[in-house]
Amino acid sequence: MMISPADVVTAILAIYPYMSGNNRQCIIEHRSQIENVLVEAQRQYPAMPTEVFATIGFMETHLGCDQGEGGNWGAPISPRQRHVAGTPMQAATALWRSYEVCGSWDGAARRFRTGLCRQTVIGTRYSRIASHITNRIRLNIDSSRERSRRICLNPATSCHSL
Repeated sequence: MMISPADVVTAILAIYPYMSGNNRQCIIEHRSQIENVLVEAQRQYPAMPTEVFATIGFMETHLGCDQGEGGNWGAPISPRQRHVAGTPMQAATALWRSYEVCGSWDGAARRFRTGLCRQTVIGTRYSRIASHITNRIRLNIDSSRERSRRICLNPATSCHSL
């Protein structure tokens, strides 16, 4: 079953009840824009898992909410202009291109961060953290779906799955 952008944002907010600065409030306030970016990324790159892209955006800039990011999700405007912030969709394109070059999402995360598919100290740590966060998002969504499929006639005694 495909994971919706709304489910991903809900999971991130559930997993991280506390964030640095004003990031949590910013994500809440800009939720519809964040979800729209994820919808557009799904449309342009249907094979790219929404939760993977959201994880990278969250790790890089808290989905554009880090102070001074102006909505950027961590990718430059182009490989030749590394110090000019790009849009969230440029980040989606960069992550997808990294996947095409590296052949795996772990490699794509490493390349997104370091420019290299191969394991490096920084890139490997980054891809491990990304994998961990992505798995937490998936588990949170699966758990939420399971809870919503339960019928509780009397919650004090027992619940039954549909």
